[in-house]
Amino acid sequence: MREQGLTLLELLVALAILAILLAVGLPGFSKVIQNSRLSANTEELRNAIQLTRAAAVSRNQRVTLRNLGRWESGWQAFADDNNNGVFDDGEQLLFSSGSLQSVRFEANTPVSNYVSFIGTGESRKVGSAMGAFQAGTIEVCTADNSQGYSLILFRSGRLRTGKLDANDCSPPDS
Repeated sequence: MREQGLTLLELLVALAILAILLAVGLPGFSKVIQNSRLSANTEELRNAIQLTRAAAVSRNQRVTLRNLGRWESGWQAFADDNNNGVFDDGEQLLFSSGSLQSVRFEANTPVSNYVSFIGTGESRKVGSAMGAFQAGTIEVCTADNSQGYSLILFRSGRLRTGKLDANDCSPPDS
């Protein structure tokens, strides 16, 4: 009668095949995870900007989305009663976000610290009741700068998303 089971040689061959499959598959899987994080973090910021605009329109007042030092550190959206772009005592916090990881944000000067909308839904700089129009670009890139997305804010308050490649996602000058 023959006994059931695996020989040592069969087990070693199966382990070798498994090791080869893992060596081939893991780099591709980590790339999928990186792409998924990039997409999710870009969508999170995009949704926050759009929600800020919607809040400004529905309240018919200025609402500001301000980062917490850098966009990677998170942000707060609040009803900006005194039009100064800072979350002061007495102003209502609408929503906030914690820090984001595995991505790098680069924003040009007009949107480097905040995005603010007035009651008509237009993006405006803070400082006065109406302010000058605000338009700019926030780039969201992977940690290795291999790819990314750009969030482009137009004068009207609308937002467009574009794709970036490794040439566009170069690290900032040190």
